[in-house]
Amino acid sequence: MLESQMQMVRQGMVLDLVERAREAGFTHILVVTSYPELALGLEDAAVEVVLDKEIERPFHFGQRLRDVVEGCQLEKVLYMGGAAAPLISSGELQYMREILEQNEEVFLTNNYYSADIVGFTPAAALGRLNLPAIDNALPMVLSNEGGLRYVPLQRTLGLNFDVDTPTDVLIMAVHPALGSHTRAAVENLDWDFSRAEAIKELLGNPMGELVIYGRVGPNLFQYLDANTRCRLRLYSEERSMKALGRDARGEVKALMGRLVEELGFAAFFRFLAELAGGAVLDTRVLFEHFHWELSAADRFASDLGRLELISHGPLREFTRAALEAPIPVLLGGHSLVAGGLWAMIDAGLKDLPA
Repeated sequence: MLESQMQMVRQGMVLDLVERAREAGFTHILVVTSYPELALGLEDAAVEVVLDKEIERPFHFGQRLRDVVEGCQLEKVLYMGGAAAPLISSGELQYMREILEQNEEVFLTNNYYSADIVGFTPAAALGRLNLPAIDNALPMVLSNEGGLRYVPLQRTLGLNFDVDTPTDVLIMAVHPALGSHTRAAVENLDWDFSRAEAIKELLGNPMGELVIYGRVGPNLFQYLDANTRCRLRLYSEERSMKALGRDARGEVKALMGRLVEELGFAAFFRFLAELAGGAVLDTRVLFEHFHWELSAADRFASDLGRLELISHGPLREFTRAALEAPIPVLLGGHSLVAGGLWAMIDAGLKDLPA
């Protein structure tokens, strides 16, 4: 159920993204999807749709990207994942389009180490690469093997907030830049927004203190430090664990994960309450440290605190302990401690009177 609700929201995001791409001057917009209902929704959108009726498992991103680029005879490419950039502006898309139009042998990305937006030219460069199985690693391959010049982009909320988990949906729901199709999908959800609202209030409380844990980069911390009123306790580890394949090889080792193991779930969250008035946790680092093999449905249910939907016993107890903590605890993935917090702060700033 949660997966189908997430897919409904992501389809709204794709429809909004198509509209903004057209406003940005893109003349050839191509949507590759395995969802017939999304393809149907794009019939009147004047875009080219490639419907993958049968997807090979395991899915290999790089091979599929190359097949689409070659099959459609593309020369310059701006790729975006279906869950990417719900808050991006048409101006930001236009800027990336102009970089690719005016340059050769270059690439750009929203995150060099964990990308879901990548532009590159020439498209034929894919033919000389050992293509990655996931999109996160594409920029490193374009640089290290393709020899393309990296054009850095200014870090903006529009480029750096994406939707990987239900928690990201809770956060973006309060942001005024949300597109109309996405907002309509969000309004159909019956989820509990209370923990997200509590963390948002804590960020603006000069007497408050917040624990932030996970794959947190230095740029986000600088933004947090400049734009939050509460004190921050930041614990960052295992950045690029997906792009480097550490999760796939079972190599993730987390200091915080060891602390959870030593204290136990309930005692760990009680200890966090001794440190701060709220916590934001990138739980995927912990799950990899624990070597838990979790379905997307179980991860999403944990993010929303839906204990009755979690089939994995230890994960259910971990989530129960988080819900019963004396402080609000927000659970999610990498995007929560990257664009998610950024979006929450930005929405709070926009709520202030002019």
